[in-house]
Amino acid sequence: MTAAQRLLFPTVLTLALLPGALLAQDSGLYEAVADPNAAYVRVIAAPNATALVQTTSFPGLGTGISPYVAIPEAGEVQLTVGTTETVVTVTPGSFSTYVVAPDGTATLLSDATGASPAQADVAFFNLSDQPMVDLFVPAAKAVAIPGVAVGQSGAVALKAPLTLDFEARVGDNTLASIAGVDLRRRDAVTFVLRGTAGSYTLIAEPNSIAK
Repeated sequence: MTAAQRLLFPTVLTLALLPGALLAQDSGLYEAVADPNAAYVRVIAAPNATALVQTTSFPGLGTGISPYVAIPEAGEVQLTVGTTETVVTVTPGSFSTYVVAPDGTATLLSDATGASPAQADVAFFNLSDQPMVDLFVPAAKAVAIPGVAVGQSGAVALKAPLTLDFEARVGDNTLASIAGVDLRRRDAVTFVLRGTAGSYTLIAEPNSIAK
């Protein structure tokens, strides 16, 4: 954990205790994990891309983020994004994201999952043209996730329940922002930054498991 992140935790906790603070209700992504030996795989690609994870089809990803697909027998998993097919290998109990960057480069990343009863997991993916981006919390005046490279991700666990605004920053320059993101206990939220040449968007979506 960085010094900035150590600063963030008590500040966010203080915000949660302030009178009138907007608190999010609890949820439970991890309570939906029925088999601890299964693996969970999702895709993050271009908005509205088509994807296939094993036998689960996503005809249009909308925001570009698919739900996780439970793989009962961890091992080789067949993935198709658009017209590109590949096979990846996952281990029991793991959460993984197959990320397709704007230039078509694809990487299987391991997702950090804390499942804390008092925290929410936050993941940040950089799919922009910026070589390194921070996820910043204005209310805490601190970086939550520092230095995420293109096509890569970073993660942190934050106190919950709480509702916060977030910004994607390069240094002191804000590229994009999003307001009022709910953080719920035993749940997780994924942020994705996209864009080029000075035009950027930051989205946030609660993690889910495909049914």
